Amino acid sequence: MKEITQIRSLSLWIFLVPLIAINTCLIISINYHALENTFFTVDQIGRSGFTIPYIDGSLSISRASRTFPQYLIFKPGMIITAILLYFYWYKNNILINRFKNTDCKKNNFMIFGILSAVFLVIHSVLLGLETDIKIFKLLRRVVLLGFIIFEIIAQSMLVVNFYKLKNQLKDFLTQTF
Repeated sequence: MKEITQIRSLSLWIFLVPLIAINTCLIISINYHALENTFFTVDQIGRSGFTIPYIDGSLSISRASRTFPQYLIFKPGMIITAILLYFYWYKNNILINRFKNTDCKKNNFMIFGILSAVFLVIHSVLLGLETDIKIFKLLRRVVLLGFIIFEIIAQSMLVVNFYKLKNQLKDFLTQTF
């Protein structure tokens, strides 16, 4: 089925695009001196000494990617990821409908998945905007939390749908044990 191949491809891109964007921002933060005296001079907040943030936690993704020039990589990367997420949920909806022999335009998992993509775009746009308004800072955190919660709910609902269709899916799975 072409949907399965498309979903696999989308899943891979949804993994790779943020991974590359985030790690590029981290590399720029650590090697900021390479961009000194150029148009792309790294803002002071986005600079860091040598660190391995996955181990020591001394540099957050937010700090590394909300300043110039890192946000030129991070924001488009997250917006591209959100677009890929939309297509991922849309293709999964088509796949589930095919197995259920229905034509439901919007399964619940698709609605939550698309909402998570929308929240990711909103978070990407708001990241790096500086303001002293406390409600704005709270809004950014709520939007990020909304992205995470909606994505978890959508994935859980998708798994439940696949579990209900497990007998029909046996032909598409590889038995390894």
